[in-house]
Amino acid sequence: MHVYVEDLVPGCILQQDVMKLTAKPLVPKKTVLQEEHLHILKTFLVESVHTEAKLVDGTAFQPERQLQEKQKKRGPAKVSLLDDNDSFTNRYLRTVQLFKKEFQKWQGRLPIEPYTMRQLFLPLYEKEPTNRELLELYHFSDKTNYIYYHAVAVGVYSAMLGRWLGYEKADVIQVGLAGMLADCGMSRLSYDPFQKKGSLNKDEFDELKKHPVLSYRMLEKVPGFNKKAMLGVLQHHERLDGSGYPLGVSKTKIHAFARINAIADTFHAMTAERLYRAKMSPYHVLEQLAAGEFPGLDPAMTACFTGQLAVLTVGQSVQLNNESSAEVLYVRPENPLRPVVRLESGQELDLASHANLYIVEASASSEAAASS
Repeated sequence: MHVYVEDLVPGCILQQDVMKLTAKPLVPKKTVLQEEHLHILKTFLVESVHTEAKLVDGTAFQPERQLQEKQKKRGPAKVSLLDDNDSFTNRYLRTVQLFKKEFQKWQGRLPIEPYTMRQLFLPLYEKEPTNRELLELYHFSDKTNYIYYHAVAVGVYSAMLGRWLGYEKADVIQVGLAGMLADCGMSRLSYDPFQKKGSLNKDEFDELKKHPVLSYRMLEKVPGFNKKAMLGVLQHHERLDGSGYPLGVSKTKIHAFARINAIADTFHAMTAERLYRAKMSPYHVLEQLAAGEFPGLDPAMTACFTGQLAVLTVGQSVQLNNESSAEVLYVRPENPLRPVVRLESGQELDLASHANLYIVEASASSEAAASS
């Protein structure tokens, strides 16, 4: 959607980088615009930008003036998959807002409605996301609404890992639902751990570690969730080395669904913005997962997860954590996130020899192909 800057509102999501006589974006794509961003755009006399069709809260973005009128004056806006009102991204944002309403009902001690949960999850299952869409989910989470974005993302990542492992449709749906509802017990804690800026004290942390049991109890009499999904919910914080909670079980006692949910939970938790930490590059977190930096996760399932998402192609454009832009020249099959790249200066750089550098963002491989 191509709109004038004066028609933007907080919560708009940029669909393209905003460039203004600078080597790097004035405001990068996927930024959720706040008042300070709108001020920057106006200060630099940016006239128009491309945004997604929905705001970060999942509602439709409707500029004050008709888009058709602007297109008539300025020419047609570029067509983007993200302008599709039923894109995976829009389904995700819409589901987050609906999930938030359900979570708030649970905080009021209302029961979980199984039909509602399936109605929330199935549109995400039916619209299989691309790798790019999966790797962009972390952009949309915000500090105050983290738990809602996190729950839906964990459901999505769990279902995708189930697909990649060759699970049948019924099991993919069940493991996805388990991921989405694994933290429903958080609604029954005596405090809100996601609004606390400082560290939890011992009593608060001990209570937090009970949330898988609370989630299990909220679901145990709800129809539509099989035993495997229930174990996924109960055990999603258990670890193979016995270091997890709430029961401290290990190895073969941890169900496969729980192993899947644990990987999905860890990945999104590490990438998303939190009150106490800025968001992290999903490519960097994938590297950490592949290197075994999160002990106790299933190594074979982790390898499947990272192998499916850590995909780069020759010619693809990437941005590094030092804000340099580069083009991928060579990808090592055994270490795909450490390719050889060419910087804009023409210098070739082997990321395998520069541990302090890592990929922050990557263009869609189709974009790379189109530009080659």
